[in-house]
Amino acid sequence: MNRIFGKKKAPGPPPPSLDDASSGLGGRVDAIDTKIASLEKELKVYKDKIKNSKSPAAKKTLQKRAMEVLKRKRMYEGQ
Repeated sequence: MNRIFGKKKAPGPPPPSLDDASSGLGGRVDAIDTKIASLEKELKVYKDKIKNSKSPAAKKTLQKRAMEVLKRKRMYEGQ
């Protein structure tokens, strides 16, 4: 009979409790919030550099970097 139906699985670790799951989720939320805050600081630096730059080529590269940072920020906000 074991060949047809297989054997019972060995009991694994107990599932996480509600408190464990909520604390894990809270930790992830805090980590994402700190990432968003650091990206906002980085974005502010790029905005200041764009205002102060005079050459169009430098402005264009700074805008490209700022757009990449903004995309990352939006990605984290969507999570």
